[in-house]
Amino acid sequence: MLREITDEIKWAVAEAYDRMAEKDYLSFILLIAKADTIPALKRVRVSEYILNYPVDMYYDETREGFYLRYLNRNYTKDGFFYEGTNGIDDLSIEMMIYTHLWESAYFMKTLIRILSILLGKGYDWNPKYGKWKYMHKEIINSLKDMDILLGSVLEKAYSSEIRNAFAHSLYTVNVDNKTITMRTKHVGIHTISICDFQKKFLYSVLFMNSILNALERNRIQACKKNTAITNPFLTPDGISVQIVAKTISIDGKTIPQFEMRRLSVL
Repeated sequence: MLREITDEIKWAVAEAYDRMAEKDYLSFILLIAKADTIPALKRVRVSEYILNYPVDMYYDETREGFYLRYLNRNYTKDGFFYEGTNGIDDLSIEMMIYTHLWESAYFMKTLIRILSILLGKGYDWNPKYGKWKYMHKEIINSLKDMDILLGSVLEKAYSSEIRNAFAHSLYTVNVDNKTITMRTKHVGIHTISICDFQKKFLYSVLFMNSILNALERNRIQACKKNTAITNPFLTPDGISVQIVAKTISIDGKTIPQFEMRRLSVL
């Protein structure tokens, strides 16, 4: 199961990044350049729009490191099952990881920006999103309507009922029947097998890891060009800029870096 899920996600993520680069190259570059907005900057700078935004990744770093260590410890090969007391503890850990993953601001913002580019709406500098309704109505369904593999992967990974039940401790695990019974406001009482949850867990963590790793790979590849990689364009506040990609050295490490060079003020 693990290999099949990994391969499916690999193809879906590769397709999404290829489509973004082909459909809207500027927005694709803004995505991998981690473009964002800091309104407070307007008081001290000409523009509030920046590249290389580090805040979301900084807050997400501890959580991401934890779930990767957990995966590497328990899922180095197929056939991991929840057995005995330790198994229930592992199941509980995976419930927590699942909930935190779908509450990650950095992950959700990245998904929304990818959807915006694929829909032809350009780069979303300041994405706004709800929770369960937004995921299904705006992200999963839209991607499936465009026949993009990402939509199918997300549908297999995400469940608003599971996320809500775990987040608010509205669930019970039946060890003998190997089921999880949840009680949520929108669905009421709902039961799934532990096996079905495990599959959603694996789809979720492997998808998140793959889509963020792909962003970093594309970021590094673009910066190796060490040149201007976009034509001049206007930021949302009307400033003419051009993005330059380069690598810099910090403490002996080569770091990819993007620069938004101001050309003129309109």
